[in-house]
Amino acid sequence: MAKLSARTQRLTVLHDSLADTLSLFLQDSADSNLPDLIAELQEHAHICNTIRALDKVSGIVGVDGNAQDFHKLLTTKILPAIEQRLPRRDVTGGPANLLDLVELLNALAAWEARSESGFEIQRFRQRLADQLFADMQQQTAAFIQRLDKADYAEMPQAGALILQLDATTWLLEGLGQGQKVAELQAASARLARSIVRSVSRTIQGFLSDSDMVRHFDVSAVLLYVEDLIVAVLRVLESTKEEKNKGAAHPFILSLGEQIAIANLADLGALLSYYLRALERGIDTPKVSADTFRIFSTHAGMTLRLLRGLARQGGQAKASGIYEQGMQRVYGLQTKARSRCRDGAEPPVTEKLALLEAITADFEKPLVQIIPS
Repeated sequence: MAKLSARTQRLTVLHDSLADTLSLFLQDSADSNLPDLIAELQEHAHICNTIRALDKVSGIVGVDGNAQDFHKLLTTKILPAIEQRLPRRDVTGGPANLLDLVELLNALAAWEARSESGFEIQRFRQRLADQLFADMQQQTAAFIQRLDKADYAEMPQAGALILQLDATTWLLEGLGQGQKVAELQAASARLARSIVRSVSRTIQGFLSDSDMVRHFDVSAVLLYVEDLIVAVLRVLESTKEEKNKGAAHPFILSLGEQIAIANLADLGALLSYYLRALERGIDTPKVSADTFRIFSTHAGMTLRLLRGLARQGGQAKASGIYEQGMQRVYGLQTKARSRCRDGAEPPVTEKLALLEAITADFEKPLVQIIPS
């Protein structure tokens, strides 16, 4: 009886401690400690089990109320607080560490199962996983549909959505939703392919008629180099995963490979367009420095994109296009210096400075920084 009393007293202490610690954790308090919190939950469940077993042997009545009281606290106070901390449309945002929240939710579900207090927490966890999954599927499908109709890829939104898909995938993996994780990974690959296809369509549309109105769309793409690199890398990653799983044909290029290769060809064609325009700008005095600056700036952004693809994606073809483009820029610099020495009118000094600005950011040879 004394042992039972000691357990009951410990259970009361744990109940009060867990209530305080859970509240601190959900307030992002520095005083909260998730490992300690989970350890206390495990001890609480163990004592509940022990008391329930002794209850069956000794016939003591009402002991299960300890677990039921704590379960009521969790379902009426803690679960609603957790739900408020899980953003519906931006799983990467907010002050809470969402992976920690998932770990806590898993621990609460484990406590519920071990203490045999009910199924509300487990149902809540599954409902949350279903909602996160459905939201991301809906957002991704809607964005892909919009990309297919748009004149250009909405790069900031596209990059953010890929990262949001990643975050949701991590959460669902933490919730033990293997099938949903696989489906979201496939959705992420589809989204990335649609983004890269949209970028190629934008570039091709401009190159087909050199309409400067369409060039605004190209500019909108090139301004977000990092987002485009994320999309291209996701295409390459999904292709590699298909090969590792044996899902890709060994002798036929996958859809992702075809899209990535076509995108590199389009970027190479765009770079050549800018470099030809710069050469004409050197040869043609009536081309103003302001016009020359537009093309030099965009040539630099295209080179930066190709460099990023080569460095982060390890794409040999991107490296080759980048290196050839840099050599052409160096050639244009040599030509402009020659014109300056010859005293060309009007002077091309400002144009030479713009050409030198292109290479100023690329001092280290690319071959030295491509990962092996």
